[in-house]
Amino acid sequence: MWRRAGVVFSKEVMDNARDRRSLLIALIYPLLGPLLLGLMLAAVGKVTVGDGEQALTLHVEGAEHGKVLVDWLTGKGVNVIDAPEDTKSAVRNGDLDVAVIISPGFSDLVKAEKTAPVSVVINSSRLSGLVAINRVVSLLGEFNTEIWGERLAERGVDFRGLQPISIDNVNVTSGGHIADILLFMVPPLFIFNLFMGGAYLAIDTTSGERERGSLEPLLINPVERSALVLGKFMAALFYTGVAVVVQMTAFKVAFSLGGGGEGFSQSLSITNMAAILIITLPLMMAAVSVQFVIATVTRSFKEAQTYLGLLPLIPALPGMVLVFAAVKINIWMMLVPAYSQTLLFGQILRGESLSSLHIAISMGSTLLIAMALFLITIRLYEREELIFGS
Repeated sequence: MWRRAGVVFSKEVMDNARDRRSLLIALIYPLLGPLLLGLMLAAVGKVTVGDGEQALTLHVEGAEHGKVLVDWLTGKGVNVIDAPEDTKSAVRNGDLDVAVIISPGFSDLVKAEKTAPVSVVINSSRLSGLVAINRVVSLLGEFNTEIWGERLAERGVDFRGLQPISIDNVNVTSGGHIADILLFMVPPLFIFNLFMGGAYLAIDTTSGERERGSLEPLLINPVERSALVLGKFMAALFYTGVAVVVQMTAFKVAFSLGGGGEGFSQSLSITNMAAILIITLPLMMAAVSVQFVIATVTRSFKEAQTYLGLLPLIPALPGMVLVFAAVKINIWMMLVPAYSQTLLFGQILRGESLSSLHIAISMGSTLLIAMALFLITIRLYEREELIFGS
């Protein structure tokens, strides 16, 4: 049976390889996600990577009114530049990320130990503005605390002793900037592509052959239906694996060239890529199995194409939620195909240690489901209604 299944496998792989248009689409499609993510990474990286190390350039309107503040900022390494005539319009149009407006009489109010107003202009719809405002507000807060402390010290009060708490920020993530959030978009894009890699071959070898009239002559050959299904299954699994490897390689290139920093390249090291492929192999098998079940029971090529076009959205949606919502992993989650692989994939990208038990449960449960779906496909192939669709 294995020899006959191998013949079917070779035939399906060669037929699909001869269809240059379909093959080109199958190889280009996995590149779309990494290309999109790479462009986003490049755009975000320009305003985030190394931001904390670069000197801040701050446009100030009314700098002549606040010499004490300007001098203080300059002493902190800030490059203070006069803002354009219409500061608010410049920020609104994206010409400036952030600007500070110092009101007339600022220095006089500071000398009189009164509250002096300062306006910070920002366009919150731009990522660069959100990044810049953090540094500006932090600097202004430091200036405020310093002047406030001097005023209290002149009155013989130790302002440090009046602070109710002392705040120390500790960042426990392996990443260094906001661009790392894009890293968590990889699992859902990966899962989506995984459920699309062999879809075309699954449709073409069932519904496609039925419509072309080549399925019935194939079934009357003295070959076990299980061998036919196994050969077609292995061919679809082969192209699914090709699509997955192409996408993983594209992600690696996108992370290296997109400006995400060293952490991005390390997240998809060769070791991590191999671990991801091994962990998701049962899911590839389950994806191909469900593709064959759907393609077998549908009555036409178009109907199968519609269903299998929507199928990847179901396993990919939980991954999109996990981009913005952290989830504490429990053992029962490892029993859910696609969801468990998404969680494990995320752990690998974040550099967290994996539980051997979680990996075993995830791979084992997904493999059992894949085998069950594969057996269902064989039973469907043994029915005579297969020729007409059911």
